[in-house]
Amino acid sequence: RDLKLALSYKLDFIIRTFSSFFSVVLWYYLSLFLKPNASVTGTNDYFTYVIVGMALLGYINVMLYTFSHKIRNDQLLGTLEMVVASPSRFSLIIFSSAIWEFLFETFDLLVFLIFAILFGAKFVVGSYLAIILAFILTMISFGSLGIISASFLMVFKKGEPVTPFIAAFFALLGNVFFPTKVLPPILNTLSLFIPLPYSATAFRKIMVDGATFFDVLPEIQALTIFSIILLPIALISLNFSIKIARKYGLLGAY
Repeated sequence: RDLKLALSYKLDFIIRTFSSFFSVVLWYYLSLFLKPNASVTGTNDYFTYVIVGMALLGYINVMLYTFSHKIRNDQLLGTLEMVVASPSRFSLIIFSSAIWEFLFETFDLLVFLIFAILFGAKFVVGSYLAIILAFILTMISFGSLGIISASFLMVFKKGEPVTPFIAAFFALLGNVFFPTKVLPPILNTLSLFIPLPYSATAFRKIMVDGATFFDVLPEIQALTIFSIILLPIALISLNFSIKIARKYGLLGAY
């Protein structure tokens, strides 16, 4: 259904392609102007540094927003109650709702990276196993946070305004545009308790420095811990929100 809907709006593909192009151009010229100290960023190539962060941030936003959008759309269309009452497990349905957005973001990422390479970004992948594992753990961690946000939305109908704040907070502390060590000590310490800095560090080590699996083992371990903690919380919050919504008749209301 999502594929048919997307194909009916062919202009969207063109717009997203140009968006990727302009984003690369913007960061290319900003990297020429900024020239941060290599002792701070760990590299003289700030353009490649920020390209990796931006590519990762795109997937993070998909995981944070998709589940809430799915539930909100079903609320507005009046189909949420039917979806929850269907024979399939709601957790399976909500996870499946992210598949198309995930694939579409992958298309955007490929276009984004192609433009970045044309503008001089340099990638040296050290371990495909490490990058796949880091990617899966990152998606589990942030997908879990997205489901928790969607659970609040189902009950309170007001979860969506919180998600942009969370996304901006993660972008600030996530080692996306600059290393967390340049932040004030309290924010630097706070960044240790979110998964994004570990993801960004792992991907930069693998894609820019050519690091091996064992070189990123500390980041892999940290992401594994986040996944183990966040996934059960997400499933529990989703099931609990469904029970509350059924009890108080919230599934058919928006």
